[in-house]
Amino acid sequence: MDKSHFNTFIFSNSDKIYHYVYCLVKDQEEALDVVTLTIEECWEKRKIFSHTDMIFVFKIARKLAKLRVAKRKSKEFSDYANNLADANPVLARFCSLTRDLSPLQAEVMCLRAMVRLSMDDISIVVEQGINNVQSILAVVRKAIRARINPTNVVADLKTNEVLFKYYSGKSSLKDEEQLRLYFSRMDLSDATGADRELFQLFIKVGNAPMPTVCSDYLLQKIKEIQERNWWSSLLNIFG
Repeated sequence: MDKSHFNTFIFSNSDKIYHYVYCLVKDQEEALDVVTLTIEECWEKRKIFSHTDMIFVFKIARKLAKLRVAKRKSKEFSDYANNLADANPVLARFCSLTRDLSPLQAEVMCLRAMVRLSMDDISIVVEQGINNVQSILAVVRKAIRARINPTNVVADLKTNEVLFKYYSGKSSLKDEEQLRLYFSRMDLSDATGADRELFQLFIKVGNAPMPTVCSDYLLQKIKEIQERNWWSSLLNIFG
């Protein structure tokens, strides 16, 4: 992959990469650092993956984010609530709704709702079977819905086939895009307020850019990475 294709690929997906990493590390400064390291490793390995292979990028991001979290002292990771102040408000809301879930549960929900990866791709990134991914999505979606409004139960959604599939973890990306359309237009009459809030949250976060200060920082870092590699190559030739 040449520089032009690489930059187009990275810049067009940078918001998704940032949101995913933020959901793993839950701190803007650390998220930026991990995304930078991810881009640097992708740049170094650009010849071995295609310009459409997001799984490759997310697997690198996951590895680096997990290493970062593992290095923290327990007291530094015990409470991240104060760190949410620097996040996009919608992203902060997502992290707040998933904070009592396991890291894997929150990660799977992020990859599906925010990054919109297929079940197969999520399975590869998190190294879990597809059935397990579906089961996790079913549990997490119901948990988030209950947190938004604990008075409504999922059983009352059996009248709507697509919503029922969604809360069973078996809806396709096409199904979920249709639900996003319904909720963005507010024309799904048999849905509850909890369902509307949940989907409007994911519509917003799926379209939300990273903070401008973050995108400017990453742009500068990418230039530095590529210039550094260019000078290294030049020195190797003439050194």
